[in-house]
Amino acid sequence: MSDSGKKHLVAVRAGDTSLHAAWLDRPYAERSFDCLVSYYSQAAFERHRPEEGVFAVLVKGGKWDGLYRSFQQLALDLDAYDYVWLPDDDIATTGAAIEQIFALSRRYELALSQPALTQGSYYSYFPLLQCRAFRLRYTNLVEIMVPCLNRAMLKRALPLFENTMTGFGLDYVWCRWPESGPYRSAILDAVAVHHTRPVGKHLKSVVAGHGRDEEAELQARFQIASRTIPISYAGVTADGARIDGRYRMALSMLRSWFGDIGGFQDPKLARKQALQTFRRQFVKPLDLSPLDPPRAG
Repeated sequence: MSDSGKKHLVAVRAGDTSLHAAWLDRPYAERSFDCLVSYYSQAAFERHRPEEGVFAVLVKGGKWDGLYRSFQQLALDLDAYDYVWLPDDDIATTGAAIEQIFALSRRYELALSQPALTQGSYYSYFPLLQCRAFRLRYTNLVEIMVPCLNRAMLKRALPLFENTMTGFGLDYVWCRWPESGPYRSAILDAVAVHHTRPVGKHLKSVVAGHGRDEEAELQARFQIASRTIPISYAGVTADGARIDGRYRMALSMLRSWFGDIGGFQDPKLARKQALQTFRRQFVKPLDLSPLDPPRAG
């Protein structure tokens, strides 16, 4: 199905209030990406109207097992795409921002990346909020909310997608696979997207009664003893300069966030969390040793 010549794919699990329509604000001829809309809502699927470059399918389940089955059901040729972005459906952004995600990933030869979150976003990790001093920050954690994977990474990850609804724990391991090792995983500060709903709101309803601790299962599989704390160990500044070292990064990030403190919804909380991030840059472990990922097929 993917003989369009487009080099990128956006694949989203979509419900009744999905924001994906706004991502398609450019004519298809001007986009570098196809779009797969994998509906988990029957009503939303029935409201879908055919559109060039948009594949639609109805698949029940969680985000990751649903995406896996959607790829299978549509017989999508994933080898046709250099990069695939897998955002949640409550991300407010534009087609132009999506093009930036792909362009930066390609320019810096990233295997795994994510756009930063706007200062007004709901978030799990403060360090993933936009740090305007940077174009990108190399990191040990890319979260499951808005990851962008290159072809090789997607192939490695697909076996894990098949049997997980939540994807919890993926962000602890996939930055340490051979394809995504040091300097190949990054937060893209040059582009920020807005996360509009509280974290995990939909997943809580989906996994109710599921009866599995998928995060613990994944940690046990990869022998990860604890949750990963986001650390930025290098970066490219907004003007293109390179910074190396977690301590230099700590100082630059703190200055940047403090300089923007009035833009946060709760400046007092933002100041506290920026200082916490600063301290963690100095004291928390940073393990970039490779983990053996699953193999497709």
